[in-house]
Amino acid sequence: MEHRTERITFRVSPVELRVIEEKAEKANLKVSELVRRATLDKEIVVIEELKDFTKEVRGIGRNINQLTILAHQGKIIYPNIYEIEGKIDDIWQLLNLLIAKTKAKKN
Repeated sequence: MEHRTERITFRVSPVELRVIEEKAEKANLKVSELVRRATLDKEIVVIEELKDFTKEVRGIGRNINQLTILAHQGKIIYPNIYEIEGKIDDIWQLLNLLIAKTKAKKN
């Protein structure tokens, strides 16, 4: 085993610290070993399409906020539900693509 000479310091909330300590105790590990195993033994999957997904969700949020403001001002009777449904369909398609891509990377 390589000699460990480097130190990492990071902040957690009191609740997070308690959860980490409980998990370490349950696994009969020191906190440092638990963190090493949780980070070094796991593959991180980066999904590039998540940026597009996030952009779509933000756009939908803005649209809904604008419709809500207009409805409160009495400028519209009801929002264009078909446009909202179309955006939601776009989100589901992106989500399914992300799920399929994640599963493919695991195999």
